Amino acid sequence: MTAMRSKRIRPKSNNLLARTLVPSLLAGFTLALLVFVLSYFRVDLAYGTGTSLVIFTSFASSIFIMFLMPRSTAAKSGKFVKSYALAGIIGYVGSLGLAFMPLAAVAGLVVFVLALAMIATHSEHPPAAAIAFAFVLFKVGILGILVIALGIAIILAVQFPLERLIFRFDLSNTTFRKE
Repeated sequence: MTAMRSKRIRPKSNNLLARTLVPSLLAGFTLALLVFVLSYFRVDLAYGTGTSLVIFTSFASSIFIMFLMPRSTAAKSGKFVKSYALAGIIGYVGSLGLAFMPLAAVAGLVVFVLALAMIATHSEHPPAAAIAFAFVLFKVGILGILVIALGIAIILAVQFPLERLIFRFDLSNTTFRKE
């Protein structure tokens, strides 16, 4: 019996550069833009030193996934938007629980509820969990949700054209052969 197997053909070197160098440059640019915007809004002054750092690291992870791993399930724009929206809202509401529960309990509860919400809405994008935790850890308020929305908009504004120009699924790169 003959087995059929999928084999990837290596892209031409200029195509490889376009698929790695351009997304990497745009990922760095996008994160720099986010850092500038979050620094401009002085989130750390409003909610405490370190708040921006947690938000930056979460967005940096998302940018890496979306720009450099575009075919992964977590790289879908819809999952990204829904997960961050859920994380901001659940994190904000959860932070209100700090008035009568210890930090460890609230943090665990928020991540638990966020995980269930992401699974229920098919919006699994793991870096968003850091946002929910940041909202609890630093008691981030409503301004934080607006900052998250702005961050989402900036990432999508760069990612959308990148996806259209570079990340189109190319069936010509796949061939089948007998072994």
